[in-house]
Amino acid sequence: MRHLYFVLVVISCAAAFAQTSVAAETSCVACHTDADFFSSELLAIAQEFQLDIHAEVGLSCHDCHGGNPDPLIADDMGAAMDEAHSENPYRGVPEKSEMPGFCGTCHSDLTYMRRFRPGARVDQEQEYWTSQHGLALAKGDHNVATCTECHGTHGIRRTDDPDSTVYPTQVGETCRACHGEPEIMSGYTLPDGRPLPVDQFARWQQSVHAKAMFEKEDLTAPTCNDCHGNHGAMPPGLDSVAFVCGQCHGREANIFRQSPKNLGFESHNEYLAEAGAEGCAACHDDSEPQAQLTDVRSFGECAACHGNHGVVRPTVALLSPLPPTPCHFCHEGSNSLDFEDEEPERSRQSYLEERERLMAEAETQGLEGEDLFNWLVDQSLVLHTHTVASGPDEDTPALRPEFNRFFTKFRLGKTYYTYEDPATGEQARASVVRCENCHATEPVLADEPVGAHTAEEILRLMKELTSATARAERIQLRARRGGVETRDAVLAIDQAVDAQIGLEVLVHGFSVEEDGPFVEQHREGLDHAAAALAAGHEALEHLAFRRRGLAVSLIIILAVLVGLGLKIREISARQDRAALPDTSQPR
Repeated sequence: MRHLYFVLVVISCAAAFAQTSVAAETSCVACHTDADFFSSELLAIAQEFQLDIHAEVGLSCHDCHGGNPDPLIADDMGAAMDEAHSENPYRGVPEKSEMPGFCGTCHSDLTYMRRFRPGARVDQEQEYWTSQHGLALAKGDHNVATCTECHGTHGIRRTDDPDSTVYPTQVGETCRACHGEPEIMSGYTLPDGRPLPVDQFARWQQSVHAKAMFEKEDLTAPTCNDCHGNHGAMPPGLDSVAFVCGQCHGREANIFRQSPKNLGFESHNEYLAEAGAEGCAACHDDSEPQAQLTDVRSFGECAACHGNHGVVRPTVALLSPLPPTPCHFCHEGSNSLDFEDEEPERSRQSYLEERERLMAEAETQGLEGEDLFNWLVDQSLVLHTHTVASGPDEDTPALRPEFNRFFTKFRLGKTYYTYEDPATGEQARASVVRCENCHATEPVLADEPVGAHTAEEILRLMKELTSATARAERIQLRARRGGVETRDAVLAIDQAVDAQIGLEVLVHGFSVEEDGPFVEQHREGLDHAAAALAAGHEALEHLAFRRRGLAVSLIIILAVLVGLGLKIREISARQDRAALPDTSQPR
């Protein structure tokens, strides 16, 4: 019985192999793999198709292009490409305008697609005709993308194949093939008439989303199609931007929708709709920063502050007015050098000396204002006090774990980012959107500069918590490096860090009311920071007690050793004298 089973398995496998071979050996394949008739480029089409998803499920050339697949008529081109073939008339290569319907012949047929996947979608073609690409194609624009520009032609892979052109890590490159090429995009404009930019992909590469995808290997990080859609690709409208971002950032979106900022955006969009090309300058005069926002035609909720494609990691640099140096956030309290009584003199002096050295170097370079702030952010990443040696040699510094956490959790950053502009091939510099870009201290249209004061207070409160927490971190590190247990201080510091992260979320409420969630979270964070400071000081006192005890012990041990040495010398001298011959007796 076992032998019979084995024979049946062999026969089944042989039959399957034979069936596959017959399906693969068609009149199309027999001809298009003949090197005597086709160049290497054309021969590659048949070779690529071997890895195609259509070939994987048993389809071949004639299933898309039509014709008679009988391998026996491979030498008869007319019979193989018979447009009157009753079973499957030859259709050949479709025109660009026919491509969506060409693919839709199968992909819009629910009954047919269920042969391969029961849950397959069959509305892709219908969605495509609603997209910017589809609408343009319907108007005769053959420059736009259709199915093949995104998915390829004869080497189409499964969507979950890392080599697929629509795999998450490949989508950006696929869209960039058109949207990053100035020649292709020439002549296309935004709804307000401005030229359509070609730097979307270049900016996205610098975004927090791209870094999550490629550095953290997070395939759920958003790329082009997550915001614009797949087959129904359309740019999100102003009214839907927060909902698009809210797919991942739900809490921030909900807080923003209930904020006064949301109402302000709605009213300003009404003003801007009437202002036309003049934009903000229609209401703000040249002396105000708002009048310089010449590119603003509307406020798109999240995008107004974070941008769209270049959504870089949000940092304190978005707030204003920034302190003279980023050092203030961790080392200089709320307003000035007010931590003399809380931090060991040695640590304070070390910081002041390093700060003085950096400021002197910056002065020689003529750095001030934002340039000084940004330069010091870069310097903070390579300071010997913030780094440890790593890599193949000591010239490759890495951030100390504690500073790395502060740098990321407290979001220290610069007021700009750079990217390569595909239009010029040169490095371009893009400024982040800051509060002071829109909020002047003396606005024309309001009795009080509410926005500017709110921004200033948000920054002050965040800086206050950051400084207190960083101070506690330094104190507990000093104690821990001395060998003292600092578990209580570390726990309180972690809780203060969590509170700071909460502030970074609650900032989307744009409110600093005394009984509001932002101020409440700030108080909670300060309580944890105060507990951490107390635990850190206690640990330092314990370290000092240990050191005093050790010093006393060493003194006692030294005294004992000295006494023991003297005693040994005395005994040794006594023995030496006893060993000498008695010269007092005559011989």
